[in-house]
Amino acid sequence: MARAGINKVQVARARAALLARGENPSIDAIRIELGNTGSKSTIHRYLKELEAEENTRLDDEQLLSKALREMVAKMAAKLREEAEEIVSAAEKRHAEREAQWKKERVELESALKESRINVDRLNRSLTATQASLEESAASLQAEQVRSQRLSQQVEGLEAHLADKDAHLSSLEEKHRHARDALEHFRQASKEQREQDIRRHEQQLQQLQAELRQANQTVIVKQEELTQLNKDNARLLSELGAARKQMVSLEGAVEKLEHQLPPLQKQLSDTEKALSVKTSERDLLREQLERTEGQYRECVQRQRALEVTLAEAQANLAHCQANLAHYKALAERKKADPSGPAKTGRMEKKSGRKRE
Repeated sequence: MARAGINKVQVARARAALLARGENPSIDAIRIELGNTGSKSTIHRYLKELEAEENTRLDDEQLLSKALREMVAKMAAKLREEAEEIVSAAEKRHAEREAQWKKERVELESALKESRINVDRLNRSLTATQASLEESAASLQAEQVRSQRLSQQVEGLEAHLADKDAHLSSLEEKHRHARDALEHFRQASKEQREQDIRRHEQQLQQLQAELRQANQTVIVKQEELTQLNKDNARLLSELGAARKQMVSLEGAVEKLEHQLPPLQKQLSDTEKALSVKTSERDLLREQLERTEGQYRECVQRQRALEVTLAEAQANLAHCQANLAHYKALAERKKADPSGPAKTGRMEKKSGRKRE
């Protein structure tokens, strides 16, 4: 049953409006024209009734006069002739479209084959790029480990060099203290010797003065002369002890002078070792700079490979999208091979309705 509010008159008006606009009065088009109301079965029934009424009015020759029948016959012949022309043109267009579709199908199949080849090539390129990227990553990791190991070696050598510098500074400090002590000892020995000489000279002068006084007072000072002789003997013994002490001090000075060349040689050897360690440190620094340069080059190569990989992935996505589009077109053409014929028949029926 028809829905409430939908009747044959409304269906006829909707059909007439569609025909007036040159559209095909199908069930769906009429339903849309009616505002998406009414069931399709009811609209189909009303369309059948309207077509039957039109056929009855046109085909019932008893209802028409002779002139009208002749006019209708001429119009029917004209319509048949025009319909045949339309059908011929539609068949020609269908044949052309079919040839064009076959050509497009061949082109699409060729493009699909080429796209598959490109996809395979891009997959191989992607695999090679990924392998190269993994190799570069492994090389980069190895270089990082090597750089870290070299950095640790440099730090150890720098620490060892610092220890050597500290040891050298200590040796230089000891050498300076020994040289200062030797100079102080020399100065003290010289001052002591000069003091002893001056004291001995003073004592000699005093003894000479006392001797002259004693000679003048020899008679009076006999007892004092004896005492002076004793003092003179004591002073002579002190002078001998002083001379022995001076000889001992000179021997100690000569011993220190003999010890000075080994210390100077040790200082020279230490300076040579320091120079060698400095050269090794400079060499290690050059190796570290070379390693850092190789590391930066590896980073640049990795970035270039990442850009190449991104471009290859973008090309692959584009090819996959084209492939999906071509597959959809091919499937659509395979699923609806009679689409152009249906279109020709609909155009023919629409033209006959407009007439």
